[in-house]
Amino acid sequence: MPPFTIRPLETDDIPDVVRMIHELTAFHNDTGTASIETVTRDTAGPNPWWHVFVAVLDGQLIGYMVLLPLSKVADGTRGIDINHLYLRDGQRGAGVGRAFIETAAHFAAANACSYLHIATAAENTAAQNAYLACGFEARPDPGGPRFRMVI
Repeated sequence: MPPFTIRPLETDDIPDVVRMIHELTAFHNDTGTASIETVTRDTAGPNPWWHVFVAVLDGQLIGYMVLLPLSKVADGTRGIDINHLYLRDGQRGAGVGRAFIETAAHFAAANACSYLHIATAAENTAAQNAYLACGFEARPDPGGPRFRMVI
């Protein structure tokens, strides 16, 4: 069993997830405006807009993943966009990202979805290689690297 666990977000996790959202946006030279209030709004209650999973190691959050619903109306298919997948420094290469993707695939299958989608920045070749190694296929897109996995 890996030394980390993946579990759904709990209310007490939200402040740390907000900090990680800001870490991720800073990595992409962007300024995030997510707050405890907006993340609570989008993750809590009976119909959450986001589905969030966190990775925990020794009681500390080391990463998070945000899943958003997708739909191809013309085809009648559902999918899941892995909108954010973030691991704190020093946590990459230990199988956490792969565990997040497996969690996303199980979540998608349980919700009658037939595919996963994920994107990354053009310069983030480490993430691109990781997605390919996890079974995603590259999808051409002029907006940047996109990947898809059929479930």
